[in-house]
Amino acid sequence: SGTQKEVRSPMIDRNVPVELSADQLLDDVRHLSVVIGPRRPATAGERAAAAYVHSQIRALNPQWELINQPFRTIPGFRWRIAPISAAVGLALLGGLKRGRQGRWVTGLVSVALSILSRDTFLARAQPGEGILARGESENVIVRIPPRRRVRRRVVFVAHLDSGVHRMTTGSRLVGQLPRTLGAVTLLALVGGVLTALAGGQQRWRSLRAAIGGLALGGAALAVLDESGPSVAGANGNASGVAALLALARALRHDPLENTEVVLAFTGSATAVSAGADTLAVEYEESWRDALWMVVSNVGAGELCWVTRHGISPYAYYHPHPDAVSVMERVADARPDLGLMGKPMLTLDEVSNLRDRDLMAVGLMAYDRVTGHIPNWRRRTDTIHEIDPQTIERAAHSLWTAAQVVDQADVWPPRA
Repeated sequence: SGTQKEVRSPMIDRNVPVELSADQLLDDVRHLSVVIGPRRPATAGERAAAAYVHSQIRALNPQWELINQPFRTIPGFRWRIAPISAAVGLALLGGLKRGRQGRWVTGLVSVALSILSRDTFLARAQPGEGILARGESENVIVRIPPRRRVRRRVVFVAHLDSGVHRMTTGSRLVGQLPRTLGAVTLLALVGGVLTALAGGQQRWRSLRAAIGGLALGGAALAVLDESGPSVAGANGNASGVAALLALARALRHDPLENTEVVLAFTGSATAVSAGADTLAVEYEESWRDALWMVVSNVGAGELCWVTRHGISPYAYYHPHPDAVSVMERVADARPDLGLMGKPMLTLDEVSNLRDRDLMAVGLMAYDRVTGHIPNWRRRTDTIHEIDPQTIERAAHSLWTAAQVVDQADVWPPRA
């Protein structure tokens, strides 16, 4: 009849390939985070990680289609948010000295900047950004065919790069991100409206000056926040890369029946998610019916699929409902994995995929006490903090998700 139904599948076999064991996963994490070390976007470290993945995949099966997708990127998030925040501050402070027409202009400029700042917190490129995109990065993509004709597709995404030690992600400050950097959107909007409506008597002058000062402070914070040392990135995101490599090793001997598995190792995620954006632009139409799963920070803590993402209260984004239904099926099939849905404080590549209405969801891990990503953008993100059981459960989750897609009665699903 062609009627779409919820995802249903036969009983999933809980026996998993030995290639998904913790020992091999930890070897990959060790190579990426210790042998290669820090892998900041558009650096030699990131390129070494891409070369490592390329060599590992090529050694598994020379017949698999292996694609290198180069692109240019800006080196960090501060290159997006700091100029906007500084421009808001200067516009609002400039509006204190202008006439009525000048205040209208500066007020409207500030309101427009509030829209741009919201786009920044959704990982969207800004006007004119291409001029600043000088860094060279790349995605490594492998397409693993099924035994039979391709009828379905699942795309697993894990970023190769690691970030820097940030002051805003410390245990006492990370929960305040929505009120610090995340508040730029509100400051620009409120300050712009007050400036435009100030009238001849320059109403709310002290408040407007305070908002302008806070916006300039936000710009300074954004710059300082990315001035820390590079981190090893064992959890973020050597763990995700290792999980994808383990899945490739398992599929070498036991491919799916009718589902193509695409593994996309992306670059520049900790800067501005340029790799995921490049990937989505290239394949959004041809892979429209695929399940897209972003795998990041899965090396310690408890596993979850993210039900709400964002570091700004004015720029939250959510997974695709159909992708969530697949994750629920995974959790039902493997209750021992401890999977659950949970909102997370994160800015990640799911945003770029959901912007194009792709069937995307994020798999992450959280600390049971704090509720946040363990060692997120901290110098403590080393291999010594990796939990073998967590990363093994993550690899099992990917295997089970692939099985759920392959065995579903109807595809694409409808939640």
